[in-house]
Parts: sequence; structure tokens; C-alpha cells
Amino acid sequence: MTGSSLDQPFSAEFPQRPRTSRAPSTSLTVVGSDNGDNLTLKAKASGEAPSKVEVVQDVPPEEENYDVANPPDRSTRAERIRNDLFLLVAVVFMVLWPWVVFGIIKGNDGIQMYGRLAESYPNYPHEIAIVVTILGTANRLAATFLLGKIVVRFGQEKIALANSRSVTVFGASALLAFRHASLVWGIGQWRQVTKGGGRVALFLLLVSYLVGLSLIPSGTAGLITPAEFNKTEKLSGTELDFFSEDAACLTWLETNRVQNNCDWKSFRGTQYTTCLGENQILDVLDSGRANMLSVIGIKNETSALGQLGAEGAIRFLGSVKGVLPNGPDGVPAFDSLNATFNPFTNPSIRRQMVSYNYSLVQQGLESTVSCNYDTSSPIRYSAIEAGLVDVLENIVDFPTLNTDNTLTYWACKQPPPPGTLDPTYLIYLRGRANYATSIGNITCKVSPMRAQMYSVDYLSLAGYFVAKPELSLDTQSSPRATFARYVEGGLIGLGALIWEAQNLSANLVAESVFSLAAKSLNLSTFETHPKYLELYAAMLQGVLEYEISSLIGPPTQQATYSRLIYSLGENPPQTCLRNITGSVTYSVRGWYISNAWTQAGLLLPMTLINLASLSLLIACFVIGKFQYRYQFDATDNVSLLAARVEGHQGRDGGIEWGNKVRYDLAQARGAT
Repeated sequence: MTGSSLDQPFSAEFPQRPRTSRAPSTSLTVVGSDNGDNLTLKAKASGEAPSKVEVVQDVPPEEENYDVANPPDRSTRAERIRNDLFLLVAVVFMVLWPWVVFGIIKGNDGIQMYGRLAESYPNYPHEIAIVVTILGTANRLAATFLLGKIVVRFGQEKIALANSRSVTVFGASALLAFRHASLVWGIGQWRQVTKGGGRVALFLLLVSYLVGLSLIPSGTAGLITPAEFNKTEKLSGTELDFFSEDAACLTWLETNRVQNNCDWKSFRGTQYTTCLGENQILDVLDSGRANMLSVIGIKNETSALGQLGAEGAIRFLGSVKGVLPNGPDGVPAFDSLNATFNPFTNPSIRRQMVSYNYSLVQQGLESTVSCNYDTSSPIRYSAIEAGLVDVLENIVDFPTLNTDNTLTYWACKQPPPPGTLDPTYLIYLRGRANYATSIGNITCKVSPMRAQMYSVDYLSLAGYFVAKPELSLDTQSSPRATFARYVEGGLIGLGALIWEAQNLSANLVAESVFSLAAKSLNLSTFETHPKYLELYAAMLQGVLEYEISSLIGPPTQQATYSRLIYSLGENPPQTCLRNITGSVTYSVRGWYISNAWTQAGLLLPMTLINLASLSLLIACFVIGKFQYRYQFDATDNVSLLAARVEGHQGRDGGIEWGNKVRYDLAQARGAT
């Protein structure tokens, strides 16, 4: 019996009293109102003594079959349809939203954060992790809730479909398991699972459902967790081509050639010296020293070039290789990169860059320098040796201090033999007094200089450039002659360096070689050694690469700078320009999918669960045709308590899972 005693008809037995005489009796009927507060006694005469009082509740006719466990449905059919449509929209949303977000992030190669959101990310990592965990859990709860609600709807239509309005014991337990996302069968019931057809499949489906639910937070977190990721954009620009054979270009180069005079000139807010020496000496010596370090196996030392006009100093790992660094971290006044697709021109993007590396293919210098000791030197403080051509234009001599440690310099060239394009240059070094034994006479041969394409990379975290040769020489410029003044200007600057490096005590160029050899190679500074020849060759090569790099500039430049200012000429012809290409990879904060297949695999469980919900809901529409004959929850605990199981017991005395479960309380519960 369910419900209150006042809500149901009841009878009360009264004990009979001894009676001495038969008298007319009455039958009393007690009629109560809905709430049982008032009782009305009705007496009816009879021939027997009253022995029973019948209490009848005054129940409205429409509620005579009222069941407190499963009250009649009060909602209209239109309301039921609206509820189903709401479930449909919610399930479709749950199916689509992860893949829409996936497609947007993947299609845009990541979504970058901006403003305060990007700035707050590194400051609140734990809080962001908490929010992501909450969202992942909420997504799982939403999928569980929707499937549970739809399982109830499916159970209603399934019971309505069967005329007996019943399901099996296994079917009822399966509905209960999927409704509450729990494993309702124990290990001892495995025999029953394997006994009936399709039960194992349904059991495995439930296990897969539970496993899929556990993966929903992971898939959600992988999709919405912000992180640092890399974006790549192409870069392009132009620079001067010093290996052009065009007549107009050669004329322009000759017109704007280097003049060996000292002055300062302002260009785009930065002062550049037009002098071939003086304040450039520290940069030049640093470039030569960096090249010597690479010879002795030290690869991680950088040179700081502070006179190129950049804020602070431009640092190079190794030698500059005859290139002038372009781009935002090169010389700002000579940045020639196009603004198209250039993220550095967008202040909001650049401000949110965590780090970046950019690489440009630029024209540099391919040459080798080799030195050897000679028993004599052509340096005679007058005319040079016959058969050689003077390359030190407008320089009659280099005044030299007559000290105990003096280094002198001269440069010549051998005219190119037939069939060759470029001459071979000779550099002569001669030590005087104490340097006569430690340096002696050194002759260095500079091979013909060719254009070489270098990949010039800037690493923002390390803060330096590094120039790496491409696999092959520039196929267009390598067979062409090098503009003669391009090389000879560097030789003039090298002589100015050695001359200005001389003081009353020593020569800074020679002492740079001595100090490195003594500290790193443990060599004596008072005698010659074959290893010194390698160091002098590296020093001279590094100096030449730095000095000649000052002759390579971007196309929009109006002045060329560094040790040798080649040109202050304006409007170079297009034939003097060459295109440079490259790319930038920068790290930003936002949402990114690093591995599409992995992330898609993590989204698959939640998608399958939501698709299962959608399929069951559509099945409800097809089976029930929106008739809504039942608003009955077959998985409700009270409904299960009121249900009865029909059939026979198993051999072990238990209930067989194939027995029918009849929900008598669900009779005629239809929508109004």
C-alpha cells in the first residue's frame, strides 16, 4: 500500500459487544473529504447490530487511480515537444562545438591572445589550470546529463512500444546503468551477462561509455588550454648587389665609391662615421678575434659590434661573413623588409611575442686567407716589388711609429691570369724590432672573393646573429667578376686598422693574436710558430669580412656605414638591387593544436557519446511519433520498488534476467 491512509479507502473493524437482545442495527459509513479533516457519518438501518464502520474518502473522480510514486502528467503535448526540441538543440550543440573550435584553431594555425588576456596568462598558471579543469568536468557532466535524460525518454517509448508495457530484468538494469552512468552488475552476475544474446555487447558498450566519459575532461583540456606556440610568416626585402655586371650599376658604384676621409653624417636619426678607421677599431678587432676563436675550436663566443648604429650592440656568433644584418634587430636605419605579412610591423603582434627567430638569405663574401712566413718582405717604404699592382689607392705610405714593437702593412694584387675574372690579393705583414722575431715577415694570400649566399639567423632569446652558408654558391653571381673597389676598399681599411692600432708600446692587432695564443694554446710570444699563421689568417679574414660587410646595404639606404663607408649615393638603380627572402618564427600565447590527429582522437569519445544521445533521441521521435503516451521514468527508484517481476526463478533461486518487469503503476499515464 502506498500513500497516506487518508488518501485511500479503508475499513475499520469494531469488536462486537455482548448483547442480550436482538435490536435493529445500523451500518455506519464514514465519508471523508480530500484532506481527511472532516468525517461524515451516514447510518443505514439494518437487521443486524453494527459491526463495521466503513470510511470512504471523498476523492475526485479524475484522481481515483492517483499514484503518488508516478503522478499523472500535467504537461501538455506542446510542452513535451518543446522539451524534446531543447534536448535536440543541446545535443547537437554538444556534438558540434568541439569540432568547430578545433577547425577554427587549426584553420588559423592557432589563435593568439592579445591585451590583458595574454599578459595574465604567465602570471596565473595555476588559476588557468583550475578553470580548464572545471570546464572539462562541466563538459563531462553535460554529456552525462543529456544521455541520462534521453535514456529515460527512450525507456518511455520502449515500454510504450510493447503492448505489455514491460521490459526484461536485464533491460531495466541496462536502462538504470546508462541513466546513472554506473556499473550496476556485480562480478557474481557475470553468468547472467553471458547467458542472453546481446548482453555482452551491451555490457561492453556500457564499459566503453564509462571509459569515454573519463576521457572527456582530457579532450576538453587539450582543446581549450592556452599555451605558447609558434607561428611562421614569410619575409622579403632587397639589398645592394655588389656582384652586378650591369653598366648602370657599375657606374653608380663608381660614382659613390668610398672616399678615404673622416666625417660624421646623420641618417634616419643615427650618426655614422665616414672614416675608414678611428672609432671603428674596437668593432673590427672584435670581429677578427671572434674568427680566431673559431679556428681554435671555441664556437660559443660572440662579437659585439657597437658602431653599426643599433641600440646597444649587434652581436654575432662567429664571423659576420661579409653580410650586413637586416631586419628589425639589424641596423634599424637600414631595415628593408617589406611590410606585407611582416609581423614586426604590427605593434600588437610584436608586443605579445614571447620570443622569435628570423632568417634571411643575404649576399655575403666567400674567400679564404692563407699565410706563410717569408725570409724577406716587399715593404721597403717606397715602390713595391715589380709585377705587382698597388691597391692602396691615394695612399703613398703608412707613417709608422719607430718603437720596439712595430707592425707594418702593405697590400698588392696580381693581375688575373687569362681565363680568370678576379685578381689574387697579397697582404704583407712585417714586424720590426722585437716583433721581428715573434712576427717576422708574413705573406698572406687572399683568394678571389665571390658572392656567397648566407642564411643569416637572429635568435631573440640568445640575442645574436649567426651566418651559415647555404649549400651552394649564388649561381647567378659566382661566375661574374667582383666589383674591384668592393674588395680593395676593405684592404685599404685593413691597412688603416693596423696603422691606427700601433702605439708606443705595441700593436693592438699583433697583441690580440699573441694574447689568444698564449692563453688558449700556451704558445710563446717571443718566437714564431705555425699556429700563429692560422691565427693571423683568421684575424685578417674576420677584419675583411667586417669591413667589406659595411659595403653591403639595403636598397633604400642613402649611406653605407661601418669601417668603410662605401656610398652615400642616393637612388641606386634597380640593377644594383637583389631580392632577399626568409621567414620568421615567433612564439605567442594562445590556443594551438600541435598534433591534429592526437587532439582529434581525444575529441572522439565525447563525440561518440553525444552522437549516441542524438541517435537515441531521434529513435524516440521515430518510435513515439510525438504521441507521448507515457511520462514514466522506468529508472526511478520508487518506480522500481513498485514494479513486479513476472516469470519463474532460476535454478539457483534467483531472478532470471529474461523475466518480464511489469510497471503496473505506469498504466494509462499519457499526456493531456
